[in-house]
Amino acid sequence: MRILHPTDFSQTAGKALAIARDIRDSTGGSLHVMHTQSRFEEGLAGARVRPHIDSINPQLDARKEEQRSDEARRLREMLQHVASPDSTSELRWGDPFKELLDMHGDYDLVVMGAHGNNRFDNYFLGGVAGRFVRRAKIPVITVREETVVTNIKRVLVATDFESSAPAAVAFAKRLRAFGTKLVLCHIIDDPRLAAERGYINTVTDSLNLLDDGEFERHVIKEGSPVDLLPQVAQDVGAQLIAIGVRHHRATTGLLFGSRADALIRSSPVPVLSVPALTD
Repeated sequence: MRILHPTDFSQTAGKALAIARDIRDSTGGSLHVMHTQSRFEEGLAGARVRPHIDSINPQLDARKEEQRSDEARRLREMLQHVASPDSTSELRWGDPFKELLDMHGDYDLVVMGAHGNNRFDNYFLGGVAGRFVRRAKIPVITVREETVVTNIKRVLVATDFESSAPAAVAFAKRLRAFGTKLVLCHIIDDPRLAAERGYINTVTDSLNLLDDGEFERHVIKEGSPVDLLPQVAQDVGAQLIAIGVRHHRATTGLLFGSRADALIRSSPVPVLSVPALTD
């Protein structure tokens, strides 16, 4: 499995890297670590130096070039230290979101940190994580600063039986081929459905259809997916929650709607978002 890990050298990114390495090792795949730095001119003491001033001040121009070279060397050394000795690394210049979006199609999985000022922020390198999950064409694991996970041995696959559910199930089964254990879960978030006669039997039958004999067990709970999925994951010993996400061609939507968004932002258990394109 070809894994891409974007890093900002933070502690949260380091936790994501540990998970990326574990999946790389268990699947016998490869890992590429990348960092995107904003253009040097935009980061030089927060000021832009006008080109015509540069042209009439050779010393200033030379000083800028020296600082640019020093910054590039420092970043490459940091990248090599993070990636070494068993991964490749790459330094890019530009907008982190655009660069990640541009290159992710060459990989099978992205594992990235997601952190902010509080649990409900979606900041990562200027908001990359939240924006990227909504646009990615491949599965993305987001790891928050609260996580204590370092390896993935069991995955909790959440389904609401909508069109995006099979995508999460299919990718989880790919991980199972490498020894990862799977648990299938449905959260009944509408009390009216839970009260309907025979609804539990319908849910059970639907889980069996998705299972195809590859899941350890099924879990059915009533309540809020955002609140319950991390707790269920901990209860069953899962280190990862897998959900399907719907990417419409004109607009973007998520499984569970805004609740999936809240899950990605707040779950202390890493979340695997698997995209399913729809018209």
